[in-house]
Amino acid sequence: MSRAADIKGVSEHLRTVISAGQVDAAMAMVEKLLARNAELELQIMKLQRHQFGRRSEKIDPDQLALFVAQAQAEAREVDAALQALLEATKDPEAPVPPPALRPRKGHGRKPLPAHLPREEVVHQPSPEELTCATCGGEKECVGYERSETLEFIPASFKVIADLRAKCACRKCGDGLVVAPVPAKVIDKGLPGPGLVAHVLVSKYKDHLPLHRLAGIYSRSGVDLSPSTLGDWVAAGTDALSPIARAIWRKSVGSYLLQSDDTGIKVLDSDHPNGVKRGHLWVYLGDGTWSSFVYTPDWKGAGPLTFLADRKGWLQVDGYAGYDALFEREGATAVLVSCWAHARRGFVETLEAGDLRAAIPVDLIGKLYAIERAATEAGEDHAARLARRQREAPPILDALGKWIADTYNAEPPKSALAKACHYAINRWQALRRFLEDGRLPLDNTASERALRQVAVGRANYLFAGSDQGGERAAIAYTVISTAMLAGVDPVVYLTDVFRKIADGWPNRRLDELLPPNWARARSAAAAP
Repeated sequence: MSRAADIKGVSEHLRTVISAGQVDAAMAMVEKLLARNAELELQIMKLQRHQFGRRSEKIDPDQLALFVAQAQAEAREVDAALQALLEATKDPEAPVPPPALRPRKGHGRKPLPAHLPREEVVHQPSPEELTCATCGGEKECVGYERSETLEFIPASFKVIADLRAKCACRKCGDGLVVAPVPAKVIDKGLPGPGLVAHVLVSKYKDHLPLHRLAGIYSRSGVDLSPSTLGDWVAAGTDALSPIARAIWRKSVGSYLLQSDDTGIKVLDSDHPNGVKRGHLWVYLGDGTWSSFVYTPDWKGAGPLTFLADRKGWLQVDGYAGYDALFEREGATAVLVSCWAHARRGFVETLEAGDLRAAIPVDLIGKLYAIERAATEAGEDHAARLARRQREAPPILDALGKWIADTYNAEPPKSALAKACHYAINRWQALRRFLEDGRLPLDNTASERALRQVAVGRANYLFAGSDQGGERAAIAYTVISTAMLAGVDPVVYLTDVFRKIADGWPNRRLDELLPPNWARARSAAAAP
């Protein structure tokens, strides 16, 4: 049946129902159709934006202001309540501070990094220009005008030939001794620590599939098969597993733990399609420790197992798999919800054309404005908390009232009702940021940590096995924590692999963790 026939049939049915005096039934049907139409429009908008448009949820401030103005008739009582609450919190004797000016962003070319080696090339004027046109004398150099050009030196291989001295007594010919075999990352293997480090960072930070990396190496005249590089990845991640476990302990023991997850395709001969969906979970501790865990499926048993002993703040999105962790008897983890996720539903509804959603988007934006002001003022956790407790409650009260009123008046299946329902279910956890200045408004830090997985997934498509997923988790853990510590992961891994090969004692494992390694290196470099 065609779409036109469908519409005609619905129209005739509505006329029949109304003629029979069943107006309420007809209105209910119309409301249901309108809600379904809005839902389909939202789905189309999401698909179009996914395929053709931007993925960012940023909204132009001027456009948002226009939306708010257009929705003003429906929001007058909310604005009035917000204004009354704001006025009630003002101290009439407090001086009004001058408006803060945001620092202007600099323009022009940035200076080249000071740590790069410099090669100075002196350029002289031509001989004719060195002769003074007035007196005929020779001009002398009185200084230089300096400019810099950035050049690239391609990475290169070198072969280290280990010559192990053999020594014997020339008089009696006895007692032959040979220098010991140097320690290697891979026992009797070909690669040095720097090469293993480069392979791991190329795959898990620069997202190069191993066959592409093999092609790059081939251009330098070194032919290595992807399977050989895969063996090196396995050996390197196995060597790093104690460090990854130590980072995990640091993560789950942090004051604030943030978590998110993403799927990866994993080859599985037992699966009907030959490929299954595994999962990588990131656990970000205090913005310092980034730990990844692989699971062969996406079940709530994952976080419940990993975080069984978690005590304190845990910030996650709306995944129901975490519910058992917070709802079980004797639970010690405290849920902190994410304002970015709460905002997302309203943004999608607004972009689908429902201007009423401009109200919550605008109010949530005011919460983020409080955070920006605290950051620009350089406030510590205590001052930030005081600012939040002073300025945020009126906004939250107005937002909460709008969400509750709208949810009660909306068809339950509408996009706006679903966005409201998400916020209502997590309202207490969304207000946690009023309890501690160290709690962020959202969980975007862990989302950023997962972007490297998403980019890598698009390039190398799948993990070869569950064991491959576990090794990927180890590599992501160590490399991402090194990046958070502000160190070059290749330099860090090269040094760590060398120390591990030389028999670094397990009791000093903490010294190899990226933040500790970075501090020790900075201290050693200090004059």
